[in-house]
Parts: sequence; C-alpha cells; structure tokens
Amino acid sequence: MRFTNVVMWSFFTAFFLLYLMAIRLVRGQFILSSSSTTNHPQQQKFIDFNYHNHESMETIMRTFAQTYPKLCQLYSIGKSVQGRNLWVLLITKNPSSSNDDDTLLKPNVKYVANMHGNEAVGRELLLHLIEYLLTNYENDPYIRSLVDNTRIHLMPSMNPDGFESSREGQCIGGNGRFNMRGIDLNRNFPDKFTMRNEKEQEEVSAIRRWLEHIPFVLSANLHGGALVASYPYDNTPVNMLSRWKLSYEPSLTPDNDVFKHLAEVYSFNHQTMYQGKPCPDGSSESFPNGTTNGAKWYPFSGGMQDYNYVHGSCMEITLELSCCKYPPHSQLPEFWRQNKNALIAYLNEVHRGLRGLITDQHGQPVANVQLKIKGRDIPFKSTKRGEFWRILLPGNYQLQAKAIGYQTLEKSFQINDGQITYLNLELKPSYGQQLPLTSNNDDNPNQFAHHNHNVLSLPSSSSLSFWPSSSSTVNDHSTSSSMTTLKPGINFGLWSDWSSRNRLQQLATDIFGKQLPKRNSQSSSSVSTLRQPSSITNLINQFTSNMNNNQNNNNNRRFTYVWHPRSWIDLISNYNQQQQQQR
Repeated sequence: MRFTNVVMWSFFTAFFLLYLMAIRLVRGQFILSSSSTTNHPQQQKFIDFNYHNHESMETIMRTFAQTYPKLCQLYSIGKSVQGRNLWVLLITKNPSSSNDDDTLLKPNVKYVANMHGNEAVGRELLLHLIEYLLTNYENDPYIRSLVDNTRIHLMPSMNPDGFESSREGQCIGGNGRFNMRGIDLNRNFPDKFTMRNEKEQEEVSAIRRWLEHIPFVLSANLHGGALVASYPYDNTPVNMLSRWKLSYEPSLTPDNDVFKHLAEVYSFNHQTMYQGKPCPDGSSESFPNGTTNGAKWYPFSGGMQDYNYVHGSCMEITLELSCCKYPPHSQLPEFWRQNKNALIAYLNEVHRGLRGLITDQHGQPVANVQLKIKGRDIPFKSTKRGEFWRILLPGNYQLQAKAIGYQTLEKSFQINDGQITYLNLELKPSYGQQLPLTSNNDDNPNQFAHHNHNVLSLPSSSSLSFWPSSSSTVNDHSTSSSMTTLKPGINFGLWSDWSSRNRLQQLATDIFGKQLPKRNSQSSSSVSTLRQPSSITNLINQFTSNMNNNQNNNNNRRFTYVWHPRSWIDLISNYNQQQQQQR
C-alpha cells in the first residue's frame, strides 16, 4: 500500500510540473537559466521587419553598442559623398582595446551590404544578424564560441546616399544604385587585369583604408537582383574576351578550390539558393549548386571582391540574395528565415586552414612578411604582431616566407578536415648575403600543431573613428610597416660609433674579402640609429660590384672628401656622384 502511494504521488508531481512547463511555453515565458538572465535577460525582438533609413540604422547600431558594451563596439571607417558615416559594428568578446583580452590570432571577418543603394535586403539582414548574435550569446553555445573567437565586422550600408534616393518595390532599374556622383562603387576599385582611369570615390577610399588597417581573412559582399553566390575573379585577362562570344569563360584564381567551397557553404546553408533555379522574372539564368564564377556569369572590372583577394589578403565572395533588388518590406521575414543559417555558417569558415606567428631569432614579431602558398601566386602578409592566416582545404602544402633582411624560409605543413593548423616561423637574418630559396623541412613535430583555438594574448591598438568614445579603439592588428621594427641582428643602417663600424668592417672583410672605405675623421659621430634598415643585400652587392668594376683602373681609389655616413643609401649615392664627376 505504501509503495502504491509513493508511485501515485510521484506521478501526480511529475504531471503537475509538466503542466506548469507547458503553460510557460505556450505563454512564451519559458525562462533561461538564472546566470543568463542576470546579464542579458530574454526580451522581445528589438528590430522590426521594415526598411530603416540612415538615421534609424544609426540609432539601432548605437543602441546595441550601449546595451552590449562587452560584446560590440561601433565605429566609422569614413563618410559618403554627402557626409553620411559608413558605420561598422564590431562584435566579439571584449571588443574595446582598453580591455586586457586582446587574443593573438583571433581572425577578422566582415560583411558589407548595400554597396548598390537600391539593393536593400542585405542591409536589413545585417541589422537582424547583429541582434541575433548579441541576444543569443548567452544561451547558444555555438554563437558564444563564434563571437568569443572571431572579430565580426558588420557594415549594413556602404552606399547610404544611394539608399536614400532609392524606392521600395523597385525590382529592376538603377535608381539609387550609384553613389551621389553617379559612380558604380563596384566598378571603382583598382583591378588586376584592367587599368582604371575613373576617379576613386570617397566610399571606395574608405574601404581601401579599412583593408589596410585591419587584416581581414574572410569577407562577403551582399547584393540583390539574383540568387547566387559568386566568387573571383570577376574580371578576365583582355585576351580572353571577345565581343562575339555568346557565353563567357571562367576566370579562376589560384585558390579556386577554396572560393568554390566558400560559395557552396553559403548556398547549401541557404533555404533555396543551392537549387540554382532561375529567378521568377522570366530570367533563364540558372546556377548549378547556386554558385558561379564571377567572370563566367558576366565579366567586369573594378570589382570589390577581386580587390579584396589580390590587394587585401582577404577572401571575399559576392552574395546575390534576392531576385527583386528592393522588394516590399513584407517579404523581409522570409528573407531572414532563408539566410540566417547561411550567414552564421559562412562566418565560421574563417576558422579553417592555416594560421601562425612569425618572429625573429630574439622572439620579436616580424611584420609585413610576404607569404605565399607554393603553387598559388597571390601573396598575403603578416600583421604588426607577426600573425598570419590563410583559409585552405585539407591537403599538404608548402609555405614560403620572405622579408627584407631575413633569409627566405619554406615550410611544409598539412591541413586536416575540421582542424586549424598552427605553424610558427622563426626568420634568421641574412647578414647581407644573397641567399637562394631554402627548404627547412625537418621532422620536428613541434613545427606545427593542430588545435581548435589559440589562447595567447597581447595588447594592441589602432586609430579608427569610434563611437561613443573618440578615444576608444578597435583591436585591428594593423599591417602598417611603420608600426614595427625589423631586427636582423646587426645595425646595417649607420656607423654610429667606431666599434659598430669595426664590426661591420670585419663582417664585410669576411664575406667579400674587401675593405670598406675609411671614415673621415671630420665626420660627425652623433648619428641617430635607423629603426628599419634598407635592403642590405642589394646595397652591399651593388657596392662590391662597383668596387670590382673599378679595381683594375685604380686599386687605391678611396673617398677623399668629407661626407656624413647616414646610411648605406647615402654611401652608394656619394660614391656614384664621385664616379660621374671623374668621368
């Protein structure tokens, strides 16, 4: 009897709890854990499914920056022709540079929308993506991991002037497409195959400065007017074009396998894009798997995705998200449903392939190292902190690294599916010798390792314009060469005292078997040391070549006038001037 009572009470208790949970679920009151509600309580959707003008968009972005200061930061990369800010919201854990958590090798990825002002869907999708990432950070482990380990830069509108002059419901036509000077911004970038004579527009200049300032690894440009993911190149070599062709040939990059993969990641995570069906406006264009090479579709010059890849070390594709360029706002909920998963999945592709650090023999980072995957002739560079990234598919590769004042280095590595390969390089000084490309592929298991995330940290700074504090800055990892110092081990730039001059003299004697010109005793000895030496290899070889050419004519030729030895460049210049005078 007692056992029966226990069972009955347990049944009624469980039924009552299930009943309460069902009521909460129906009423939309199912509460998150106490830890998540403390920081970011669940609240009603903030952004409505409507089109927002520039002022409304700015208000929304400011509101999120104020509400989630530990997850996002608002900044502007410049202004449009009519003076509207080109706003970007950075979303990542601890985005402000004033925080101590500035993790090394955390990659930068970006979405840019509304490049053509009348293609408005992408503009609204990015605002909804902002809200989704921030409001789901606490309760969605996938979103939290993505935000914690990625710097996500979202620009809803690159052409705010054009958007203000466009009209809702216009599916075709060019009203609002161009900026306020009537220039198509997606034809205004420097091009790999064609010389551009058109004056560069303010919006394009801002994007180019942005790319120089932040080492983006992955990007997508959101457009409208079709439903397809397009990848570089958009343009082709001139000899590949013919006015009589009825169709165009693909213009493939050395990283075509990666670009095709990236396009398919978006297409197959989209609700319908992967089907590749023509738009229902009478168009006959269909795209297998919902992807296409840009030039195969139709070639043009001055595009932004080609510029990102060739000049910005950033892999960018173009996403055409709606058959109608400016559809009615009533369709926006469906566009968000179709694109939400694809937008998130594409961001995560930045965590694929290779990344690492480059240092000198003293453990100091080396910036602006020219890097290239062997067999792929588009180079990329290391940041001021010696970081580098490259998206690659599984396989075996060789990385080539070259920097002024250092020996060229080549390393083999392997990319495994579902893992990130970390490869750290140590560059050795060249000491003025012309060294051939060397292979240093030993069997050291510590050359590279496979991990999911890196946890190293180091402070950083930058100088973009931020809101709300003008003094706050984004963690950008600038690639500017002025921000770092190459340290090849010996001061080749100056003879600042006799001891350093003697060391250089001994080095030249050991390498070339020749004496350097004597320093005049009247020369000043207080000379500032150069922070970044000139190309030592070229200068020393040029100097010794000149000496060899004139040795037979005058073995005792020396500098007999007073000169100030500020650098090897001055030394060679003065020497050449003396030769011209004697002729």
